Amino acid sequence: MRKFVSIIFLLVCTQIFPLDFPNFSLGEENAKEEFKRGLTYKNLREYSAAKERFQKAVNLKKDFHLARLELANNYYLLGEWEEALDELEILATKAKNDLLITNKIETLRLAIAGGVTEKEKIYFKTIEGDSIRGYRFRNPVDITFDEDGNFYVAGFDTSNVVKFNAQGTPISNWRGGITRKLERPVSLVYQNQKVYIADFVRDEVLVFDLNGSYLATIGGPGKNPGQFRGPSSICFDPLGNLYVADSGNGRIQKFNQNGQFVLEILGIGNSKLVNPSGITIENQKIYVVDKDKLKVFVFDGDGNTIETISKSEWKKPRNIRILDNQIFLTDELTGIWTYSMLNGDWRQLPKFRDKNGVYRVLYRPFATNMDSTGSMYFVDFGKHRIDIFSHKNNLLSNLDLKIESIDTSDFPNIHIYTRVKNRGGKELVGIDRLSFRIFENDNMTPLFSLANKNKINEKLNIAIVYENSESLKKGKTNLEDGLFPLFRSLHDTDHITLYRAGKDSQLILPDTVSLRDILAKIRDSQAEEKFNFGKASIAALKKLSMETGPKILVYLVSKEAKEDSFLQYQKSRIVSYAKAHSIPIYVLTTNSNPSYEESWSDLTGPSNGKYIYLDGEGEERDLYKLFRSHLDYRYILSYKTDTNPELINRYIKIGIGVDHRGVKGRDEGGYFVPEPR
Repeated sequence: MRKFVSIIFLLVCTQIFPLDFPNFSLGEENAKEEFKRGLTYKNLREYSAAKERFQKAVNLKKDFHLARLELANNYYLLGEWEEALDELEILATKAKNDLLITNKIETLRLAIAGGVTEKEKIYFKTIEGDSIRGYRFRNPVDITFDEDGNFYVAGFDTSNVVKFNAQGTPISNWRGGITRKLERPVSLVYQNQKVYIADFVRDEVLVFDLNGSYLATIGGPGKNPGQFRGPSSICFDPLGNLYVADSGNGRIQKFNQNGQFVLEILGIGNSKLVNPSGITIENQKIYVVDKDKLKVFVFDGDGNTIETISKSEWKKPRNIRILDNQIFLTDELTGIWTYSMLNGDWRQLPKFRDKNGVYRVLYRPFATNMDSTGSMYFVDFGKHRIDIFSHKNNLLSNLDLKIESIDTSDFPNIHIYTRVKNRGGKELVGIDRLSFRIFENDNMTPLFSLANKNKINEKLNIAIVYENSESLKKGKTNLEDGLFPLFRSLHDTDHITLYRAGKDSQLILPDTVSLRDILAKIRDSQAEEKFNFGKASIAALKKLSMETGPKILVYLVSKEAKEDSFLQYQKSRIVSYAKAHSIPIYVLTTNSNPSYEESWSDLTGPSNGKYIYLDGEGEERDLYKLFRSHLDYRYILSYKTDTNPELINRYIKIGIGVDHRGVKGRDEGGYFVPEPR
């Protein structure tokens, strides 16, 4: 009996500690009020104000563990990661077996250290094309991914394309329409909500929407410009031009965004193409595999030969892709070969073991590709299967799920904003509604919806911070020419704010889509010698973090900004703030000195942004498309609560769980029942 009582006591104790709303003794009511105000600010995404309130709540009641957790969460969302870690470690001393706190600490330590750097990938699973009833594919030849994590597999023998969701579950099977039925698809690529499929027998590139409906055709049989004889591989360059390896005509053909023929690449002399079978583009270089010559030819944009690559071991090279700074070349007879563009060495991928410890070999590999999480997909033509490999850490550790805010403005309808990342800090896309669980006061909510991604991403939000210098003013022509394509592409729903970084920082334009107004403000500013980029950056990030949709922080600079421009708020704090909300940082400069790029790389690199010289001829011509590609991948979960609306000011605990590809994550938050409007 005494043993039974001890077990009951242990169970009760493990439930009492942690993160439930505590009882308040006399004199502690102020802590409750401060916590309530803090939570209200947090759920409005006013994280700075929330932090101050949670600090007061913890100071008034030292064992207010829920307030301390929310304080840590707000430190994280403000980019103050060291402070967040301190609070979590205090909690860990009180709850040594709390898995939620442990997971948050491990994830944050990794983020502070720069994320997962380990490149090792291990076998995850295999998709057998012969074993999926209703979605069967044989002799798979290629695979591509859309921005929602869905992937598409082309089956050569079955003349179809099978679409899978991010979990690897088949969801549709395409064979084309009555007039444009697929015959022998051999290569496919995703681009701008469309899937382009090269059909080897039809001598055409067919275009489909993401539901498998036929849209258009490029090419047709023949040897004239714009016609094909056995198109074998297709890819796009960053500007949206389509390149087709026309194997029977021994050439590469380039088409513009409207599907019109632009250029033919034949090669000359020793680099003359005979049977091009694979093509990819990287850093304005065109890599072409010639199956008959057993070589890879590298051309510039005008078709001039830059380099020739060959290996004596190659016997039937088929395809090529450049993924994560590595060249992946598939040889149908000798396997997959990789070349590190950083270390410069070729190696042949070995055979691998599956989860049962059985060695498997790639029988006839046709293509490789990588999804947004860094998982590798090997397409095996001979075995009718797709083998998938993922980062070891991502398969063996929990997901990083965070509740950013809980919107109760439409009570009793509740809207929960969450992010899901892996241990590498990459946001996971394509998680479906069935993978989530919502608990309200520990009771599961079975009915909830997941917001439509397209609606979330309707509006582009840009915060521009400009260097208040004489040099930037003198670069007015570069600014105007460089920014004109961006502003020409803006929609009425898009939103731009302008901040001046001088000795102090100031919000100059709270809402504009006018390049003329921005240039006028820069022109009329009184130039200064000191620039407070740090303060202006934090102000811009605070505003951006409250927005929904793609969010971009942009610096307009010349050559005068120095490291002391970030003394008040260091670059590391700005990067952490930006990464917490998936905000890339772009630096647009009028300075033509390439060495200047390095001084900004610690902002652009970690945040997934770019440094671009505004010369009117480069990447700035496609800035709008580039900015739009940084989608808001938050998951907004909505449900109607059964909580009695008369329980005004009652704290309601929320728990969120997710299970994606067998890896789990969870977080907790809450809200107070609002007063009726």
